[in-house]
Amino acid sequence: MQELNTNENFINFVGFPKKHVKILKEVAGFVLKSEKKRKYQINFIMLNDKEIKKMNMKYRKVRRITDVISFLIIPEIFAGDIYISKSRTQKQAKRYANSWEQELAYLVIHGMLHLCGYTDYDVENKSKMFAKQDKIFNVYFHKFNCLSF
Repeated sequence: MQELNTNENFINFVGFPKKHVKILKEVAGFVLKSEKKRKYQINFIMLNDKEIKKMNMKYRKVRRITDVISFLIIPEIFAGDIYISKSRTQKQAKRYANSWEQELAYLVIHGMLHLCGYTDYDVENKSKMFAKQDKIFNVYFHKFNCLSF
């Protein structure tokens, strides 16, 4: 993990395939811009199902695998960690007829929106969050003509 320096902005990816990091950083940056975040320090960490299930139990008291968990650590500089499950995202990509890279990008957006304060724990908030998430995903990929990586 990158050491915190409150004067430096960064988006860091750990454990992700190198060939996808550039586009995922761009997507995360697009969310930051859309949410008007000027200072930020974000780490994305890829985990296996066992690791993310442990985190879900420890921090959310939920005994199941999840695809993404976000933690805003220092709100003043918008510093946080976002954990994404490798095999869960691969399975979801197949289920939703996405490429794995598209599914990762979608979850990068989802995790970033959680850091921004959006929640999906009840029907009303989930509806708002997913509408925002879908809009960002569609605008980014139509704007940059990247529907398929």
